[in-house]
Amino acid sequence: MRVILKISLLIVLLAGMVACKKSKDFTEDESTPTGIGYTPVSANTLQDVTANPLINLSVSSATATVYPAKSSFATELTFFSQSPIKETTISQTVAGTKSLVKTYAYAAAYSKSKSLDTLLVPYTIPDSVTVSGTVIRLDYQITNVNTLNIIRTVYVKVK
Repeated sequence: MRVILKISLLIVLLAGMVACKKSKDFTEDESTPTGIGYTPVSANTLQDVTANPLINLSVSSATATVYPAKSSFATELTFFSQSPIKETTISQTVAGTKSLVKTYAYAAAYSKSKSLDTLLVPYTIPDSVTVSGTVIRLDYQITNVNTLNIIRTVYVKVK
């Protein structure tokens, strides 16, 4: 009986070690092939990096992060892509109207500490948006040369 228990325990341990084997290619594990390349990957928590302490930006319009009218903040995007990045854009949607805020051509900004490219994206609430309670949707779109993209969305509310 003890021999069977020991053998069973050994089998469970070996199965656990095989299941925990790490892949050597993080990009392959985290990227999704599309037939024309891989979509960029970005998953860091989007934060106001100018605030002290840092403020996590809301990913829900119901809990939008509150800012005074005309205020500014910056968000750091971290990302990687199998295919070269073409550009990053930031768009805003106010009262159902979407508009492009800015386009950033790709410039190498590899962070050794994060092992990812990084981009610091400043944003200022437009002068025209002064009504308290107005929710602004911000879309950060990272696009590679294969026109594949990822869109990261946050919401801010005017105070």
